[in-house]
Amino acid sequence: MRVPGGLILALVLSACGPKTMDARLRDAERLADRASGHLDKAEKAAIQLEPKDMESALDDAKRDLAEKDIELYPEAQMHLDRYKELAGRLPAVKAEREKRDLERRLNTARDKIVPRVQALLEAQEALVPTAPTAALVESVESKAKAVRDAVDGELDLFVKDADFAAWAKSQRNKVDKALESAARSKKGVAFLEGPATAWKEGLALRVDARGKKDLSDKESTLRDARTKLSACDRNARPFDEDKVTGAIAFVMPAGKPQTPAQLSSTCQKDLKDTEAEWKKVLAALDAEKAKKKAQEAREKAQAAKEQKARELKEAKEKKARLLKEAKEKKARELKEAQEAKAARAKAAKKK
Repeated sequence: MRVPGGLILALVLSACGPKTMDARLRDAERLADRASGHLDKAEKAAIQLEPKDMESALDDAKRDLAEKDIELYPEAQMHLDRYKELAGRLPAVKAEREKRDLERRLNTARDKIVPRVQALLEAQEALVPTAPTAALVESVESKAKAVRDAVDGELDLFVKDADFAAWAKSQRNKVDKALESAARSKKGVAFLEGPATAWKEGLALRVDARGKKDLSDKESTLRDARTKLSACDRNARPFDEDKVTGAIAFVMPAGKPQTPAQLSSTCQKDLKDTEAEWKKVLAALDAEKAKKKAQEAREKAQAAKEQKARELKEAKEKKARLLKEAKEKKARELKEAQEAKAARAKAAKKK
């Protein structure tokens, strides 16, 4: 049976001296006020869903309510009842706080994942299978990695919320599909950067060759064009045999879209036409070389003829010079003989 607080107070007062009781009553009031403050904090913490603060305040209130002199306070039982009520609410506050924290984490996780998924979908939309580029493939791969990292960073939430786990897994599936799409597009990039580019370069070289005046330059450029077009035909065939790229009509650098098989046929035709031009140029170059060789032979023969004429002329001139020198020598010797004879005759006459 519960004893009224006033009766308890009267019994205590009758058993104690006035000073001792006054001091104890003051302590009781102080303890009650302090306990009430702690309980107010606990209630506020409960409203604000702060279970740690609530538990700490309840512990403080419990210590005050456990003091013996608190029983001297008329409303001590009311404080104790209030403590019990708040302590009973603590598990619910903890659960509600956990629920709120989880919801916030879930919202934060979604806010991180959703924009990345949107960016991935936009990158996928830009990556057209018939006209992929290395930059677009890289964009899809990097954005897929961003989504994957965002989802994998929240794996602990999978066991805490089934709906989030299902949703996150669906986003992760989008990553796998995007990476599969990027892998297929990589083959398309290889096709466009390989045989398709070789075809374009081969045609450009053929056009360039037609504008060249020098036959050697023309022949060299057409030979390079043949190499490019031959590489186009040869390298397009494996893409035709690949089940991913074989059926795709890719956007070409010029003209209508073509499958690898069609491009191979196109390159064969262009190669044949280029070889015909190249052979004509080769023939013209051979004729030019033969003409030049014949000209050189004629010039050589003419030079030899002129050399022979010069030698013959020089020989005649030398012979005439020698004859003249011999004649002049003979005339000098005859004159010297005559002069010597005349000198001797003159000398003899003086004797």
